[in-house]
Amino acid sequence: MEGNKPDRYISLLLGAVAGISIGISILDIIGILTGWAARLTPFFVGILLLYVVLERERVDSIKYIVRRLDKGIDRVNAAITRLQGGRRTTGSKSAGMTAAYREIPFKGMIFRSKTEVRIARALEHAGIVYLPPTKARLNTSTGRQGREIDFLIFDSGRWGMLEVDGPWHSPGSDAQRDAMMRANGLTHIQRFDADRCYRNPDAVVAEFMAALRSQQPAPQSPPVQ
Repeated sequence: MEGNKPDRYISLLLGAVAGISIGISILDIIGILTGWAARLTPFFVGILLLYVVLERERVDSIKYIVRRLDKGIDRVNAAITRLQGGRRTTGSKSAGMTAAYREIPFKGMIFRSKTEVRIARALEHAGIVYLPPTKARLNTSTGRQGREIDFLIFDSGRWGMLEVDGPWHSPGSDAQRDAMMRANGLTHIQRFDADRCYRNPDAVVAEFMAALRSQQPAPQSPPVQ
């Protein structure tokens, strides 16, 4: 790939300086210009040092620009993470925006956002049994359907569903989804704002567990004889 005009001029200048210095050195060796190679060496070295300084300044400027771009990209990614919350998006355009956060490994599990990972860490620290984001198959009035669950939590015979809600959730669709879950026996469902889950996951988990433990545990099946 060809460089720009200043780069080509500098390359030509350095080539000319190198050619002249070699020629003078040869003439000095054969006795035609005795001593001139030594006299002109500081001049040639000065030109080379000036070139090195100019190139270093240009490289430093490029590095500065790259660092600024990296910081800007990090801010954008952080903002997308907070907005995306815990719910997976499905459209092709949205999927492209969240590709970097769609598969985040943690403790051998896969999460879809850093917010979910924060909740998982809080559950780990509290020693709570839970299942990571998964899809459940349910009975509905129109047949079997699949529905996504953010966290399915078990505690002493009690099952609960902890949902991390991003800004795109609608109360109407969430209410229908929760009613479907309750009709299938999962009666304890709590939803939390994604921003709160990201900022204070321990408090979210503590509030959820306090509410879950206030429920009656599911009856135990008799042992098989």
